[in-house]
Amino acid sequence: MTYIENQTKRRIKNSIVYNSIIFLIFLLWVSYSTLTTLPIPLFICFIILLFVIINFIVDRRQEISFNEQIIYLFLIFLPVYLFANIIVSFNFNSPIFFIPFESLAGLKHNHNIILILLYVSIILLKLIGVKIYFAKNVKFLEEGRGNEIFQYFTRNLTYKKVLTLVILFPLGAFVEELIYRSFLLSVVTYYTNWNYAISIIFISIIFGMVHYSTSHNWGHFMSTLVSSIIYSLALIQLGLLYPWIFHLTTNLFVLLFYYQGKKKIE
Repeated sequence: MTYIENQTKRRIKNSIVYNSIIFLIFLLWVSYSTLTTLPIPLFICFIILLFVIINFIVDRRQEISFNEQIIYLFLIFLPVYLFANIIVSFNFNSPIFFIPFESLAGLKHNHNIILILLYVSIILLKLIGVKIYFAKNVKFLEEGRGNEIFQYFTRNLTYKKVLTLVILFPLGAFVEELIYRSFLLSVVTYYTNWNYAISIIFISIIFGMVHYSTSHNWGHFMSTLVSSIIYSLALIQLGLLYPWIFHLTTNLFVLLFYYQGKKKIE
């Protein structure tokens, strides 16, 4: 996909909007069990979220492939599924066909220092690998290839882009951990007889393919697939907070390495 600054800027703004709404719905989902009535703001957020996603698909319909459209249509299913879960849980108090909030993976946290240090070491090794990859694939940087978001934040960096970065990266990393790790891992294990190992591989392939659809680079696919496996294991053993921190840190360092590599070339 050819990089176009204005299109990427528009996509980033759209991403911030619907990620924010997903985050808001998550907060409402957290609190719904303590409420006596189903909150009207939840329904409003649900409608707005669907509107934003559908508008996003329509806006990009001329420039994305059929496979990418399927991926984005899948995003519509997620809020529908979440909303239906809340309705059923709230009204019938027996979510037989919908995964209850308490079954989400990663809600309970284990602040085990040894495990934390182990995962930090693994993340560092992965970052070293990314650094080496950029150093050995100079042509990749010379041609300006790679994730369009990385390209956006490494071209003519301004204070507005820095502000956008501060908002987008933490928010995007959390929502991705919530959906691709906590939610999908919970859904797959809740409705199938798969163990955690098979479920993790399955959702990691999905995560990798979603990222491949934006960069069309198999190196990016493998990198995100490995990252997803690491984050999923961290989610199960440590809780949602830690893979979010690992994910955010990795994204920031990869962006830094990408920026440094382009500067050297220039």
